[in-house]
Amino acid sequence: MTLAYVTNQGSGTVSVIDTKTHSVITTVDVESDPFDVAITPDGKLAYVTNNASMNVSVIDTKTHSVLATVDTAGTPANVTFTPDGKLAYVTNASFMGTVFGMFTTVIDTKTHSIIATVPVGSNPFDVAITPDGKLAYVTNNDSRNVSVIDTKTHSVLATVNTGGAAASVTFTPDGKLAYVTNASFIGTVFGMFTTVIDTKTHSIIATVPVGSNPFDVAITPDGKLAYVPNNGSRNVSVIDTKTHSVLATVDTGGAAASVAFTPDGKLAYVTNTEVFGTEPLLGMFTTVIDIKTHSVIATVPVGMGPVDIAITPAGKHAYVINNGSGDVSVIDTKTHSVLTTVQVGINPRAVAFTPK
Repeated sequence: MTLAYVTNQGSGTVSVIDTKTHSVITTVDVESDPFDVAITPDGKLAYVTNNASMNVSVIDTKTHSVLATVDTAGTPANVTFTPDGKLAYVTNASFMGTVFGMFTTVIDTKTHSIIATVPVGSNPFDVAITPDGKLAYVTNNDSRNVSVIDTKTHSVLATVNTGGAAASVTFTPDGKLAYVTNASFIGTVFGMFTTVIDTKTHSIIATVPVGSNPFDVAITPDGKLAYVPNNGSRNVSVIDTKTHSVLATVDTGGAAASVAFTPDGKLAYVTNTEVFGTEPLLGMFTTVIDIKTHSVIATVPVGMGPVDIAITPAGKHAYVINNGSGDVSVIDTKTHSVLTTVQVGINPRAVAFTPK
């Protein structure tokens, strides 16, 4: 049984949804302002970053109970695991305050204890691990660079200046390239480019002009294309990962925020909501793009303020997290229609699935 874990920032809870019945089977109380959630590769644990209470809740996915609460001494934002599931890397960032985190926390998932605190840049936001598990890339939004961490020694091997406010990072499936978007969470000058880094040399090999305020980035399963939603210019830049050039710009009709692909790589689902604007809950639809033609084939009405999206491991459904309306839209990826709307907590923010 595949389960969806949804963080609810406003209610301090995590909703657990059975993806077969699309119903909430339990609600887990965590700490204040749960932001991100990630599931260990074996599916046994869910790690939830609680931004306001400065800790991480560790949930047993079998009993849906909190096994441990790990204090990070910072405002945890995003979390990810090494491929073997032994380590969790947590960034500590402040979104609204004036004091920014400047470290990343490393947690042993067997003991749920901190084994390292790695100094990085100012306001670290996203973190991703290379497919071979050897490196962690941390985007530092305020210091406009990326920290490259050796996951064996937990030391910073390199700091790569991106020239913009580094936001999201992902790797090509072979692990040779990192794609980094540059967007500003605080301020009025937004990035309009994506940085490509060679993970062997930790050097920038390309700077790709995209739209205004690129936030998320995802690579197609075959590694050939990078999709970059541009929140400010309300479109998606499609980048060829071989030539590092923009093949197409797809207008979504809304402030493109997050993107996810079906496992077969044929479709991209893009949420539309104002991530950085003065009216953050404007978007109420999700755009479906045909990867082969780079054209919009469907516009699916969803809830208010869709901030996150993920495709079930089987590829049959897209789960859209609607921050403003406090629910989840479940979309059939074959018909591009909403099958059901699942009520969750207040201001849901992120979703992660257990493996199938």
